[in-house]
Amino acid sequence: MTTNFPTLLIHNLQQMKLKNLTITLFTLGITVVAGTTAAEAASFKVIADGLNNPRNLDFDREGNIYVTESGFGGDGSDGRCIPSPSAAYIPLCAGQNGSLIKIAKDGTRTNILSGLTSLALSPSGEQAAGPADFKFDSRGNAYLLTGLAGNPNQRDTVLRSPDLGKLYKVDLNTGGLTTLADFAAYEALNNPDGSDIISNPYAFAIKGNNAFVVDGGGNTLYSVGLDGSGIQNVAALPTKLIAPDKLQFPTLPEGSVDPTEGAPLPPGYTSGSNGLPVSNQSVPTGIAVAPDGSLTISEYTYFPYPEGEARIFSVNPDNLEIETLADGFTQLTGVTYDPEGNLYALQHINVSEWKAIQQGGIITGDISGSVIKIGADGTRSTIWSGDGLEAASGITYGPDGNLYISNRARLAGTGQIIRINPRSEQVPEPATIAGTLIAAAFGKAAMAKKRKHEALAKAEMV
Repeated sequence: MTTNFPTLLIHNLQQMKLKNLTITLFTLGITVVAGTTAAEAASFKVIADGLNNPRNLDFDREGNIYVTESGFGGDGSDGRCIPSPSAAYIPLCAGQNGSLIKIAKDGTRTNILSGLTSLALSPSGEQAAGPADFKFDSRGNAYLLTGLAGNPNQRDTVLRSPDLGKLYKVDLNTGGLTTLADFAAYEALNNPDGSDIISNPYAFAIKGNNAFVVDGGGNTLYSVGLDGSGIQNVAALPTKLIAPDKLQFPTLPEGSVDPTEGAPLPPGYTSGSNGLPVSNQSVPTGIAVAPDGSLTISEYTYFPYPEGEARIFSVNPDNLEIETLADGFTQLTGVTYDPEGNLYALQHINVSEWKAIQQGGIITGDISGSVIKIGADGTRSTIWSGDGLEAASGITYGPDGNLYISNRARLAGTGQIIRINPRSEQVPEPATIAGTLIAAAFGKAAMAKKRKHEALAKAEMV
């Protein structure tokens, strides 16, 4: 783990007049103590609270935050419900409460877009799909992504929600939306990964004149022209084959009936413990542009969400060739980079989801998540775990050098935007500070001695 040397200490040291070694070492001893106490611990702050399934966010040029709220769905009274394909067939019902909000530097909130379609588990409002991500391009143009989390063939008919599962260009002055890509329709017609037909666009990144969109339902990556040229390319994320007998499954309550029992399994599925289906699908959830121009993608993994099996991928944006960059994570929901090239990966929950929270938002365990820093040399360090970080989804490195995260991002009414300072995750070791300062002190003394000799030499020449 790297440590950031306090620049104030260096400045103070450079201002010292090193008259003799005794004074130098005495001053150095004081500075070492100051260095240890001045080191800054990582910090956590809630920026906004009371949100409904907050997801991804971005900053405008003035430093204001724009965040998508997927909403809390509907009550089903209008018949706009479909069975959830990933939550034990609990009804997913549509309502018009998704939004895009702006959070100013002083905390003031403004609704930029409201009344957008939200699809969520009923009646809890948990795990909503709706406004999923928002980004500005380099010219200040705005774009909005909407999710779906269900069978795309039922979007326009049963749900009567044709605005789901799409990428839009947004006119922030009028609120107008121009469709750039329809991922739900593409999934219904082509099913790129060859498994069950589900679409849930979850996040996107912009590189040049293209948006790169990950679909966590279709297990795919799309390239979309921002000039209105539509979908340019698509690639399925690689599956990870884990034998069902190597996986840990929940035990069904006594007397309950497995809803999948006796039903034919979808293509690509096998049956695990208790007959529960397991697919080995990737479920991509986050995407960022790496310093070298490649794309970095995080995955969540599929039920039963095995711990330590989530991967991070590197993708060539020109042809969407995919390779594994890192492995060994649990339920990742976002990735971002800092200017130094360090990668930050967000773990939604540190244990398999079913151990901590039940479908419908019933919390039965520890829903703590983590932020993991991966250095340019591949070294990993956890800069924050638990202690307020819970069931998070979506992470962005802000212009002020802090990480901004959508916290409690799968819950209605208790979602948050939080800020974590990632710069000082470990207090420097006193021995390390001492060694650095001693080297600086002797270097300064040597330079002063050299200048004195040069001055004497010049005087003798005169």
